[in-house]
Amino acid sequence: MTGIILAVAIIVMAGGFLYLKNRIERAITSDEWISRIRDEIDELVLEMNQTAERNVALLENRINTLEILLENADKKMLIMQKESEKSDLSRQVYSHLKKSAVIPSEEEPPSQTYPHSQGLQLSLEEEEKKLEQEKPLTLKNSVMSLYGQGFSADIISQKLQASIAEVDLIISLHREGAE
Repeated sequence: MTGIILAVAIIVMAGGFLYLKNRIERAITSDEWISRIRDEIDELVLEMNQTAERNVALLENRINTLEILLENADKKMLIMQKESEKSDLSRQVYSHLKKSAVIPSEEEPPSQTYPHSQGLQLSLEEEEKKLEQEKPLTLKNSVMSLYGQGFSADIISQKLQASIAEVDLIISLHREGAE
């Protein structure tokens, strides 16, 4: 009897082994493995595509930001160039005005007697005031006269047929001298 039990046990084990082997083979066939691997690769590729699209969107956004910054920098450079040209023009006008300005010599005596003053001595300041009243209006005097009447630099430059830079320079020099 032990032989029969042993034979039945071996047959049951062999049957169980064959059953499990068959079940495992059906569960893990090469087609199924290939299908699972393909699904996993597809998921990885999809995830990589989404990541790449996000990175491209970030790069495009940064490129647009850089383009805007470059445009602003170009505008500022143009403004700086124009301001530099204005400054150069102002320097040229100032040097031109400086050359055309009459500087009294220091060799003159501090006071003189005029024949029409009936022997009164005039101080140097009074002489300068009289000279300013007697001399024809220069560009500086004309600008300051119109500016004193309340005209803007644009209108003054049109009336006197001078550049706005010259008028602005004369006004600013007068303001600095007044301060």
